[in-house]
Amino acid sequence: MKKIILFAAFACFAALNSNAQTEEPESKIEKMLRLTKTANENPTDWKAQLEAGHFLLDKENGMYNQSQAERYYERIYHLATDYNKEIPDSVIFEAGNVLMTVATDKKNIDKALFYIDEIIHAQKVGVDIKDVYLNAIDFWGMINSMGKEDMVRSLTYMMNFRERLTKNNTPGIEYTDVFTTILFERLIEKYKNMFGDKVMELTFEGKKYIMISKGDWNIEKPLVGWMQGEVGSPTVLFGEDGKVYDDKHGYSEYGFDYSKNGVVPKEAVNMRLITVTPERRQQMVEAYHNYLKKAKKNKK
Repeated sequence: MKKIILFAAFACFAALNSNAQTEEPESKIEKMLRLTKTANENPTDWKAQLEAGHFLLDKENGMYNQSQAERYYERIYHLATDYNKEIPDSVIFEAGNVLMTVATDKKNIDKALFYIDEIIHAQKVGVDIKDVYLNAIDFWGMINSMGKEDMVRSLTYMMNFRERLTKNNTPGIEYTDVFTTILFERLIEKYKNMFGDKVMELTFEGKKYIMISKGDWNIEKPLVGWMQGEVGSPTVLFGEDGKVYDDKHGYSEYGFDYSKNGVVPKEAVNMRLITVTPERRQQMVEAYHNYLKKAKKNKK
């Protein structure tokens, strides 16, 4: 009886071994077709999308196809940001990384920045994404924005990055200082190109005046730093009558409203930036110099 059982077991093993030997191993292209078919038939299964994406981005299997992989990572991104599926943040980060890389490779920086902003927004509305991943996202946003010469956006990413480092007591924030100051410098440069040659006009009691000195700023400089008021330093104004005043007091109001018809100033606004001719500016410079001379004499 034991011999019969042993023989049967041996026969069964031999049959299994024979099947194993005759069964053809799955080729790379067959595996790709199987994984992509499963992913396409189950578009809400993030694991199936990830498997297909991983296989298509493996440069060693001969099936590398970045553009095709983008489709599956795009689904993961939508599942995470649109439907708040329970997807690990490492997977969300990976999906964002791939999508940004593909967009950058195609020189579509706007699309890369779109994914960056979407992932940041997703975390703000409740998707669980660790700060360490968002730091990397902000860094990519910073670099891509610099490539577009968008210093405002780049600096925003940098300040978010620094704020997160500070909140988490992450060591090494000082190593971002040089980069941060460069971004501020580029932003000031942009500001000067837009507004540096402007002057501030104020209206008090129906009369117009041009500001020629405030704090450390004066009419001989580009309009930068005029908001940094020095305590005890009067605001010096040049009137329509060609005289200089340092005793004008009143509220300075600014602001605007926007509607479908456009932008309009708020009712009490009495400040605006204007451009003057070089001759008019020189007239104000001379008036400012005379004002300083008189102020110096009065101190003696």
